[in-house]
Amino acid sequence: MKQLICFCAVVLLAFPLSGCDSAQASAEVYLDSGIMDSGDSLTIDLEEDAATQALDEIYETIDVRGLAFANRDLLKNKFFINPDQLEEFHVKYASGRYGVADVFLLKPYPEYRADVRESLEQVKVSRVKEFENFDIYNSYRIAQDAVIFEQGEYLVMLMLDDTEAARAIINQYLPQ
Repeated sequence: MKQLICFCAVVLLAFPLSGCDSAQASAEVYLDSGIMDSGDSLTIDLEEDAATQALDEIYETIDVRGLAFANRDLLKNKFFINPDQLEEFHVKYASGRYGVADVFLLKPYPEYRADVRESLEQVKVSRVKEFENFDIYNSYRIAQDAVIFEQGEYLVMLMLDDTEAARAIINQYLPQ
């Protein structure tokens, strides 16, 4: 089974990918998710899978171009969030050129919870400033109205046009 998985991975990596940045980001987010090797079978951490499903469902109805997943480097260098303070993260964001639609689902280690929350507050401030003079598709208002809240062990930031619908989805998937 492991040989088959390795073979498939090698075959996929052998083909050139267009848009390498987003493909690499998606792959790294996938690798940072809860997939672990346990003997000859793969198991998925159900809570991390729930966070991924919530993120997928939120973006089913969002029609914003330029969406990407954040990997560890982007978290650190673009959003100034220390990935070493996180047990897991699921972040999808918009480039900003076609509007804003950002969702951050961060599960910090307990001792870093306050630091990570402060980092999310800074992300919000930064995005507001970014759209202050470039307000495309109401991005400035959406960034100002972004909500940051705790959902069980997660810290969540929703920077979407319809935060209430996204919050309802999160309530379905992540325990309070």
